[in-house]
Amino acid sequence: MIADKGSRPFSRPPVDDRSSGLWRWRDSLPRLADGAEVTLGEGNTPLLDFERQGYTLHIKDESQNPTWSHKDRLCAVAASHAVSTGAQVMVVSSSGNHALSAAAYAARAGLPCVVITHEGMPPAVRSAVEAFGALLVIVPGPDRWPLVERSVHELGWYPFSNYTAPVAGNPVAADGYKTIAFELAEQLSWTSPTSIIVPTGYAEALCGIWRGFKDMRAAGAVRELPKMVSVEPAVSAPLHTSLLKGLDRPVPVEAGKSIAASINVKVTSLDAMRTIRESGGAALAVGEEEIAAAHGELAFRGLYVENASAASFAGLLQAEADRLDLGERPVVLTTSSGLKDAHTRRSANELTLDGTWDSFLRAVPEELLSP
Repeated sequence: MIADKGSRPFSRPPVDDRSSGLWRWRDSLPRLADGAEVTLGEGNTPLLDFERQGYTLHIKDESQNPTWSHKDRLCAVAASHAVSTGAQVMVVSSSGNHALSAAAYAARAGLPCVVITHEGMPPAVRSAVEAFGALLVIVPGPDRWPLVERSVHELGWYPFSNYTAPVAGNPVAADGYKTIAFELAEQLSWTSPTSIIVPTGYAEALCGIWRGFKDMRAAGAVRELPKMVSVEPAVSAPLHTSLLKGLDRPVPVEAGKSIAASINVKVTSLDAMRTIRESGGAALAVGEEEIAAAHGELAFRGLYVENASAASFAGLLQAEADRLDLGERPVVLTTSSGLKDAHTRRSANELTLDGTWDSFLRAVPEELLSP
């Protein structure tokens, strides 16, 4: 039911445009019917700077979107297109960020949403999806995609997500990710990062950001294009595997369990392979210990992100160790808040006391008592 997506050339927002966030870039996004824009205030996320080994590392923190993930950019455009085309019901297959965002934006649009998922959905996500009023349908994992496909073709529902692998999602909605590229260029005074490190599952964000930079260069807004660097859990890593083997098309892989569950997938897209090759980038695979260590280092810097988000920082550390050339302006993308999978972690910095001052003094480390 999704026709030609109607992408438009890049154009900067008018000087007198006082809107903020994703819809500042409406003239560079798919055309919509008047009044169809659905928003919760997504976009305009911060670019944080950290001094690291003689250069400035930029971290684009997408966890500060309304439902705490980059999926809000995709779902804002999807919900708006659904309204614009007269859709009556929205459907998504997801167990995490996409489900949460889809439920929120469907609620904002005043349309019913059906979330088809499996038993592994994190409790925090499940609670929020139900709070937004979405119908939660729990089925065995492999059965999700055929149900979405039939609901689209036989019931006329609007798909928030892909339903035929290896397709990188809804082609209209994916244009929402181009706005990450637009914001990055603007935040860097209309220069491109030399590389962008992206946690990668089905690769919608990776491909959307790349298309955004290509649109800007075609319009003369930037001169250079960044290297796109994907990062996947080593227990699956279909993009890394397909490129390492020099394949022309992606092949499915077996996937083990990963703490970065939201990017732990069995298949990638042809568009993802083209993005890495066209950009001169790299497809990295990182281990579970590396992801956990990266999560801890980001947390100690004040960034509490999802394990999948920490994979991008783990990729940076691996790239540094392997002397991979990321240029002088690398950007790490963190995609989601750690509150989504907080149930997977227990703190070592936790004390249970009887409440007396003496027990408190005995328990607190000496270096804190005598700074």
